Amino acid sequence: MKTQDPVLDYLLGFLDQNHIFAHILPFPIEDPERVLDMGLRNTLFELTYYEDLFRSSVKTLRPRTLHFFTDEFQCSYLGMILPCGEELLLCGPVIFEQIQESRLSEIVARLRIPAEFTGQLRDYYMHVPFISVQYFFLSLFTNLAEHLFGKEGYQFIHTDTGTLEQWKDYYANYFRVPDEPFLSIQMIEARYETESRLIEAVESGNEDRALEVMEQFRMHFLPARLSNELRDAKDYTITLNTLLRKASERAGVHPIHIDNLSNQNVIRIENAASEEQCHRLQSEFIRSYCHLIQTYVFQKYSALTQKVLNCVAANLTEDLSLKALAEHLSVNASYLSTLFKKEMGVSLTEFVNRARIRHAKTLLQETDRPIKEIAEQCGIPDISYFGHLFKRITGTSPKAYREEMILATAELKL
Repeated sequence: MKTQDPVLDYLLGFLDQNHIFAHILPFPIEDPERVLDMGLRNTLFELTYYEDLFRSSVKTLRPRTLHFFTDEFQCSYLGMILPCGEELLLCGPVIFEQIQESRLSEIVARLRIPAEFTGQLRDYYMHVPFISVQYFFLSLFTNLAEHLFGKEGYQFIHTDTGTLEQWKDYYANYFRVPDEPFLSIQMIEARYETESRLIEAVESGNEDRALEVMEQFRMHFLPARLSNELRDAKDYTITLNTLLRKASERAGVHPIHIDNLSNQNVIRIENAASEEQCHRLQSEFIRSYCHLIQTYVFQKYSALTQKVLNCVAANLTEDLSLKALAEHLSVNASYLSTLFKKEMGVSLTEFVNRARIRHAKTLLQETDRPIKEIAEQCGIPDISYFGHLFKRITGTSPKAYREEMILATAELKL
């Protein structure tokens, strides 16, 4: 939603990009339950309407005041009436601590929530945006308040809406009979819907859209399953690689290209040294599969050029000269050369060279094989020529490239 204030628009855009819930609402709020708490209380309680301090905190906001309030579930919100007096900026819920199992059990016990709801509450916390630095979050809004009202023109109020006594008074006798996992079903459906959108975006070669959906998927649908966080991250990355394979297959990419890329990805996953590296690999995999689809599907190459591309991908160590490929495909060499350059924008020889160096970069980064052996596995047995070609295409030597990759990996482990 666009406003008339560029600073406010920038903040809303920033929050949206980071998947932090924010709303511009008419004030006073007629229907708070539609935007508050992501439907948690409506899930837990047999109440068509509930009036607690949580609702009251939103409905009784005052002008020129930045209200920061935290509820019984340790979820926080920020609310501020905008200068026009007729609109409210409401942000939340967010959490400033990751709710691990021990903390979840503590909350369930303290609020006397029936054990049957534990799984749903766990899913709920999985979807609430986690912000590790509270000061950073608050500073976004204090800076906005200073912009709108002046440095001394507003007040900041923090309200704790979650005292245990009030909780007992309002909710003790109103828990739902947990005959259906309302929230769990909704979140499972949402996860599969997001997964489908990711596949569709990749299948269409839309890299930007796919990365955006992946960020949503990573933030809201990847709960911790194992105590080993790195193993957990690797398993999720393997799952993503499988989804991307499926998207590429549906798009019509030849299995040779899919297998080549997928197998390289599996090696990179197992060599990952941190969760952060796994997250970076996930984004890289999306880009590489989108590029694969853009290259082999959407450019609509002729059948002959497609055959050449498949031959190159499957036979990097073989003779891939123009003469050899023309003989293999039973076509005139001059015709093949002209057609390939017209459709690909580079000569056949240059395309083969780039494919071989691209494969060499992967082997240099992911294995400790001698450079001479890598050169041979890329179809360039002359180590001197391999070094010359590698430097021409990448701007550095094979040895320097490997050392740079080793250094980058070592820094990630620190």
